[in-house]
Amino acid sequence: MAPRTYRQGRRAEDAARTRRRIIAATRRLTEAGGAPSVDAIAASARVSVQTVYTHFGSKRALLFATIDEVQRDAGLYAAFGNVWSSPDGETALRRMVDATVRLWDGAWPFVEWSMRAEREDPETAASLRQAHTGRRLHLWHITRRLDEEGRLRRRSSPERAADLAFALTTAAAYEELVRRHGWAVDAAIDSLQDVVVAAVIEHGTRAQLDPPPDWSGAIALLGPAGRA
Repeated sequence: MAPRTYRQGRRAEDAARTRRRIIAATRRLTEAGGAPSVDAIAASARVSVQTVYTHFGSKRALLFATIDEVQRDAGLYAAFGNVWSSPDGETALRRMVDATVRLWDGAWPFVEWSMRAEREDPETAASLRQAHTGRRLHLWHITRRLDEEGRLRRRSSPERAADLAFALTTAAAYEELVRRHGWAVDAAIDSLQDVVVAAVIEHGTRAQLDPPPDWSGAIALLGPAGRA
């Protein structure tokens, strides 16, 4: 390896390690229940404030990168592979409910902080809105498929059905069932799947497998990180 190429490789590795350290510091501080400033994050990561901005540009971008890592670590992106291999809309809807609730469970310390911080910190709220928009759009792709299958409840639309499925599977629903009332996660998932299906799908209709679903638009929303 040429010296210049070697140095470039080392710089890239160092930058990646620094980036990971900053994200790890953000997670530590948020999961401890705080609302960390960039100064606090930099101190915890043992870097300068300028280094944080060099790597992320803004606190909002840092929070979104942290959300992305939390989702990956909780298995959400792996679960998407299952969702977007579904042969019909109802299967995809049930699998999306499963993936969503398991995210709330697997990342609960961060999710609990984000629920509180979303009401108190505008930058956190902006980052979370971006994540919420992605979840709503994924549900819209599923409800649009259900509409193509002729399975949406009467007087509904893919947009309204997606909004309803979103509302029924928020972190607050998980918190109420699992954290406050002690339900097992699998039991909560089974019940929420049935509730969402009953709310969105017309009773008595059956899955249509032909033509097979085209989930390419939903997969494209994930970007390189979510598809990896």
